Amino acid sequence: MSRAPGSATDYSYDDAPGGSGSTSVRWNAIALVGRQGIILVASVILARLLGPTAYGIVAQANVYIALTTLLLDQGLTAALISQKKITRDTAGAAATVNLGLAVVFILVTVPLAGPVASFLNTPELVSVLPVLALGLILKSIAIVPRMLLMRTLNFKSIAYSDVGSAVLGGVLGILAALLGFGYWAIVVQLVASDLLAAIILYVAARPPLPNLRMRALGDSIGFGTRVFIGNLIAFASRNIDNVLVGKFFGSQQLGYYSLAYKVLLTPIQMVGQVVTRVLFPAISRVRDNHAEVSRLILRSTRGISFIAFPLMAFIGVSAEDTIGFFLGASWLPAVLVLQVLSVTGARQAVTAVNAPVLLGLNRSDIHLRFNIAAAIVQIAGMIAGLPWGIVGVAVGYTIAGILLTPVIFHLQKKLVGMGYRSQLGAIAPAFHASLWAIIPYALLYLVPMLPIVRIVVGAVIFFAVFALVMRVVHRRVWKSLVADGVSLLPKRARR
Repeated sequence: MSRAPGSATDYSYDDAPGGSGSTSVRWNAIALVGRQGIILVASVILARLLGPTAYGIVAQANVYIALTTLLLDQGLTAALISQKKITRDTAGAAATVNLGLAVVFILVTVPLAGPVASFLNTPELVSVLPVLALGLILKSIAIVPRMLLMRTLNFKSIAYSDVGSAVLGGVLGILAALLGFGYWAIVVQLVASDLLAAIILYVAARPPLPNLRMRALGDSIGFGTRVFIGNLIAFASRNIDNVLVGKFFGSQQLGYYSLAYKVLLTPIQMVGQVVTRVLFPAISRVRDNHAEVSRLILRSTRGISFIAFPLMAFIGVSAEDTIGFFLGASWLPAVLVLQVLSVTGARQAVTAVNAPVLLGLNRSDIHLRFNIAAAIVQIAGMIAGLPWGIVGVAVGYTIAGILLTPVIFHLQKKLVGMGYRSQLGAIAPAFHASLWAIIPYALLYLVPMLPIVRIVVGAVIFFAVFALVMRVVHRRVWKSLVADGVSLLPKRARR
């Protein structure tokens, strides 16, 4: 039933028309795997066509654009998803804030482009940053529709948006590169993708028109502010490495580092966020039932580790072959960085449940404090690694993340009563099987063969060994995972 724009009709979890938990996980998987897979393929093609320097130029600009995108949301999305009910007045007011901030950031970016370009020693940013900033309008338009679709677990429409926009952006970006646009090809890719995503999300969600009823946001301000500050700090800790590499080592080295991180980040998003984007609203619905929350966390963590650990292990052990074959010799300096970051990838994937758990439990205060502590530890690790170049930065980032993992386990134990043994038991089988699977692929390097042959043969052996160890040594876990299939949420959360 359609609603008149600006009416006070509630958006409620209780009467939400969206899909069930298991259906949402499947569509969320399609959205993330489809989008990130297409982006990864397009990025590899663009990287081979353009080279490390051009790739590094836009990577520097992306840090600024990602920051302004985060500022657009100011934590309102998480706050509105967490609430049991929100009115259309509230959603419309949020849309007004998003659009207003987008305009402000565009106006600020033009005079800032020169100083930012000078700081990073990359003159091309003077023209790239203002063009990418115009895309902030498109990003702001998409925020409220995406939030409304997530509240109703309507990940089917989100999947259409994510996959369709990735295809359009990838195709146009590659065409631009073939036509000689240079680093502007990546700009074309980003802007085209944002345009189509905004259109599809807006049509699917039919959000209310922007309004000036700012009082409607009153209940969301406290929660949203804490989430925003926490996300801002987390953003700084995740992106300071790109700033440090770009500043001290130049755009070419940043190209190596950025591509390695993208190859790492894509599987993380495809695996971890398949569950975590659904986990937040799912936990919000059952936050008072700690036993149910514990089942959600354990099932999610076990399912993520079953996919993320072997995938990251394979990426690490095959990095020399895959980068050399698919990208060419000019990208080989990225191999060791990718291998180091693959360890971070495995850890980040399984600990990605921390944020949706804390926010779903309405503990934005703990989310903020944890992000402050995490930022201090991670930034210190990356700065400590600077003397050893981009590999040192990657090692520092990885060690810092490992040190933070026990803190996440402690928070889950404190908040919902999950024992350390249960949490370790959710990830140990996949970790153990992945270690065994690395050995036969590593031994193949001793045998002379073409890289593509080793990739194919090694992949078959690697995943066969992983499955064998899981089936023989961890039989009960294997059977449970096979029985669950793609559904990683407990049955009660699927209804």
